[in-house]
Amino acid sequence: MESRDNNYYDLRAQNVKLEDITSSAHNAKILRMLRDDDLASTEEEEGALYIVDYTFDHGNTIFVKEGDDWGWLGYFIGRNKQIRNLHLFYLPEDGDQVDAFMEDIKHNKSIECLDFQHKIEGDSIIDRLAPFIIHNTNLKQLRLFEVDLGFNCAHRLAVALIQRQHKSLTRLSLKYNNLLSNIALEEIIGALSGYTQLVSLYVEENLSRRDQKYYDMLAHIIDLKCITSSKKNAEILRRLRDDTWDEKEDLFIADYDSDCGEYFCSEEGDDWGWLGYFIGKNKQIRGLNLHCLPEEEDEVDAFMESLCRNQSIERLDIRRCDIDISSLSPFIINSRNLRALELWNVDISLENASNLAMALSRRQHKSLTRFVLSRNNLSSEALAEITAALTGYSSLESFSVSGNVLIGRDGCVSLGAIIRVAALHLEQVFHDDDDLDDEGLQTLVAALTNATTLQLLALSSNRSITAAGLRALSHLFSSACPLETLFLEDMNIGDEGAEALVDGLRGNTTLKHLVLTPDSAGITSTGWAAFSRLLCDTSSINNTYRSNHTLEHIGDDYHYVSDPFGGPKLFRSGNYSGGYFPGIPPAVVQYLKINKENYAAKIKIGRCHPDIPVEVFFGYKLKFLPFLVSWFVGFGTRKCSNCQNATTREFQRRELSTVYKFIRGMPMLAVDGQMGLKSRCGRKRKFNVGEYAEI
Repeated sequence: MESRDNNYYDLRAQNVKLEDITSSAHNAKILRMLRDDDLASTEEEEGALYIVDYTFDHGNTIFVKEGDDWGWLGYFIGRNKQIRNLHLFYLPEDGDQVDAFMEDIKHNKSIECLDFQHKIEGDSIIDRLAPFIIHNTNLKQLRLFEVDLGFNCAHRLAVALIQRQHKSLTRLSLKYNNLLSNIALEEIIGALSGYTQLVSLYVEENLSRRDQKYYDMLAHIIDLKCITSSKKNAEILRRLRDDTWDEKEDLFIADYDSDCGEYFCSEEGDDWGWLGYFIGKNKQIRGLNLHCLPEEEDEVDAFMESLCRNQSIERLDIRRCDIDISSLSPFIINSRNLRALELWNVDISLENASNLAMALSRRQHKSLTRFVLSRNNLSSEALAEITAALTGYSSLESFSVSGNVLIGRDGCVSLGAIIRVAALHLEQVFHDDDDLDDEGLQTLVAALTNATTLQLLALSSNRSITAAGLRALSHLFSSACPLETLFLEDMNIGDEGAEALVDGLRGNTTLKHLVLTPDSAGITSTGWAAFSRLLCDTSSINNTYRSNHTLEHIGDDYHYVSDPFGGPKLFRSGNYSGGYFPGIPPAVVQYLKINKENYAAKIKIGRCHPDIPVEVFFGYKLKFLPFLVSWFVGFGTRKCSNCQNATTREFQRRELSTVYKFIRGMPMLAVDGQMGLKSRCGRKRKFNVGEYAEI
């Protein structure tokens, strides 16, 4: 390329035939607009110019080909006063052409944004670009993309930033520039110390080139909008970074969005390395729900490596993620506060199970209270490894292996063994949809009879269980196990199974909720009649008293509410709109409602036995009268919220009738008593209230 200076261009600028120095009429038109300060603007961008070597239909674009004169192109850009944004996506291979172009670019004073995107050695461009960076007074945005900077070029860029007198930069973007070391990055960050107007610094290197220091240096100056796909995601990162996260809010990471909670909706543009870093550093987040992971393995590794540094997370819920448990092991081992670990729809192979068991065994803080392994294709061998690692977790209250159809009876043996040996304080066991049969249930029940803290047992959707298996539950009902809730949904119980449950529940004083599906349970009037007799045997007063007054719910219509005192969620019959017990016969429902009352036995006796015999108490004479009256006091006048037919007046009438019958027997008692005094030896029979405490 011939030697030219500014005089050369100045003398010829107005008369040069633009078609002779360009490869197309289109490029000649662009040069004419630059020369005449008549650059067109688009709605998206004012005063923009793109220089590319490919078809690119976006505003003012020069499609560079053989025949375009780079010296003239640089000259017209350098003299133009309208251009605001220069997008330089191509440079020629000829160094002389690059020199001629960059020599004139440095004279431009109007460019506010220089966007350089081209795979090129940094040595070929940074020194040529430095004069423009130093002298342009209006430059506000500088973007370098895929420029192989290296340490030396990064140093020269830092020097140019330091020498720049006008510290007007508001945005600096360095993407995939092969900075090689944190020393180079640290030097560039140091050079920006005087740029008080800088609002956005975006540095992105390949994940494999990042380390903890890389994140630490950039954490408080990185532009969060540049590493996220939405304003909502950027705001979530800001709160994580600045430790302004609400401890009461869980973080959900998913590939979908929702207004119900704090959802980080992952899309293209979200940087998983930074997401993991800010979670790992945060000290306030208590609950993390991980419902998706990126497809790229290096992104997963970067995310998990940083996540494992977190020490505040108490609840980790992972769903539908193809995750290598070994990447999660450091978190499980080292997290001091982890209380609940839930893995849903995660394919836990035998290798993954071994890694999980190893992590649980090496964990120093045996603080887990809830452990869920649901729908993970667990085999009996995998479950055996995991359960063996739970020895020492005496705080474990809830354990679920639901939806693992490969477990079967052998899995029950493993689970039963750990329950017996490890002295777990389990409150909840979920074993539903596991293809459990009668033999497996019998094995499980044998282990649970010593579970003195168990409150909930879920066996739903185990359709191989028959009446024989349900009969085994009687051992659980009569043991020291304080079971309150039993789930048997989506199971064909039948009349024989209903009879088995009824037999087991006789004398039980702990079970409150029997959850089954009335429409598919296969229970006829015969089975429901057995439940009715269980709840209220009307054959005698004593049998009514000895009936079950604890069971409050049968059916599948229920919901949970929060405990006002901060405990676990509470079971409630009926849906939120107030419906109750659909599919359950009224004869059973009436007694379930009565069992919610404080004096269920009294109410049932009062309703089912209107004529209470008092003759049996005559032997105690008038001493019994105060107890008879006190039995009715507060009972007849207190409204029974679940007894619509038992009115206050009805109970008052029964009270008066009973007292009247007792008083009417007084004359005979007096006469017999007087005659008896002469024949008795003077020893008085002491009235024992306890004998009739039942009534």
